[in-house]
Amino acid sequence: MKKYKSLKNKKHNKIVKDYDKQKEKHLEKLATKILKNDEKAEKLKSKHIKGDFLTNF
Repeated sequence: MKKYKSLKNKKHNKIVKDYDKQKEKHLEKLATKILKNDEKAEKLKSKHIKGDFLTNF
């Protein structure tokens, strides 16, 4: 049991110690995802639809 508890504490300490890096990595990932979605939205907004929009359906 002692070995298991030590391993658990080691993992916990690693996560707590590395929290700022993990948070930064997560926020960076979210930011790039948001930028990709914004680029897609801008491409779609720049396209023009010929004719009346509702009659195209």
